[in-house]
Amino acid sequence: MKKRLNIVLGAAIVCMALSGCSGQEETQTSADVSTQAEEESQGSEAAASGGEAVELEMLLHKVEVTDIMNTMVEEFHKEYPNITVKVNCPGDTKTVLQSRAVANEMPDLVTFPYDNDFLIYATDGFFEDLSEEPFMKENITEETYLDNQIDGKNYFLPVLSNASGIYYNVDMFEEYGIEIPTTLDEFFEVCETFKENGIIALSCSDQETWTLSALADRLTGLIFDDKGELFQDIADGKTSAVDSEGMRKVGEIFLKMRDYAQPDSLGVGYEQAINEFANGETAMMYQGTWLLPLVLKANPDINVSVFPLPAEKAEDTRVGINMDLGIAVSVDSEYKEEAKLFLEWLSTTKNAQKLADMEGSPSLIKGVEAATPQFASLVELMDEGKSFRISRAYWKAGMVSEINNVFQRLLVNKDIDEFLLDLDNSVKMIYNQ
Repeated sequence: MKKRLNIVLGAAIVCMALSGCSGQEETQTSADVSTQAEEESQGSEAAASGGEAVELEMLLHKVEVTDIMNTMVEEFHKEYPNITVKVNCPGDTKTVLQSRAVANEMPDLVTFPYDNDFLIYATDGFFEDLSEEPFMKENITEETYLDNQIDGKNYFLPVLSNASGIYYNVDMFEEYGIEIPTTLDEFFEVCETFKENGIIALSCSDQETWTLSALADRLTGLIFDDKGELFQDIADGKTSAVDSEGMRKVGEIFLKMRDYAQPDSLGVGYEQAINEFANGETAMMYQGTWLLPLVLKANPDINVSVFPLPAEKAEDTRVGINMDLGIAVSVDSEYKEEAKLFLEWLSTTKNAQKLADMEGSPSLIKGVEAATPQFASLVELMDEGKSFRISRAYWKAGMVSEINNVFQRLLVNKDIDEFLLDLDNSVKMIYNQ
């Protein structure tokens, strides 16, 4: 398979430059859902359940849902005691996936967002075509089924979507008489009010580069409705980021938000930023729906809610959404049927509801009800059709990682013109290689 050979060769080149690329050097936070006693008795359990003892490996890209996913696979194991699912969440999933592809040792199950850095593995033949599986047609809506196709085929079960907004401390807003902002100017007025009262308005985790693109790609959609056209036009020599008024605004907004963040935000990690917000050291934090359980875990007593990051005009405010958790089956898995059985089980309304209730993000499975009041304002916009697919869904593979670097350099240099030139060079490098 020529395409598959190409991606393996490309990944091999990358891996030679990365010390963490070998399987032996992976940092794992995986948990085997079976105890030693269960493992010893699997033979009898398998016979009782009518199947041989099977262990599936799931490569999970979302560190923050490791405990939640382990809870789900424990429930699955109760119903199918002959099947164990081992959740492997190494942190740097992209590098690990490259390594596993090169070694021809792909996990049985792989999770990923709607991101071309991951979707390329589907187009290059690493994942099973699930298009005709009954659970795909019966358990997700036709819109979701069609919206997540690649070249007319479904290579993954879409499980959770995400939306992003501004998490805010409700008690702090009430203490200072602050109303929810409806425009971008009003949002910065809120930030200024907190600053005047000696409070850090925004909790940022700029040491974690993935959080930079998580804001940047949504700003491009919110500010100038980008669907990937800008980067493609830059690559084709039709325009330049320097000439893009929309991208200039994105850079300015991104930089201005840091005027109200921790002064050392480039040295602040994700966990630290969450703890600072959860414990009232900061008033707000921009993040996706996946953040809520982590905030509540850090401080179960916090009175927290979410409002959408507003546009320049109130009527233009929309929420950026994207498939945040899809699950694929490796084409080389020894246990394809058992892996598909897990997807079938997970995509039932009952089990998908359990997952959504714990994780908090909007579910893509039929019949699952939203059970997170904090996201009411985001869901309302989505129900009104005021949403957009985030820009990374359209970018070429490799661009997300490069955007992280470009925006981090912006935070260091604080020079918009240099940022736009840097972006031009990065786009041309990724798109024309």
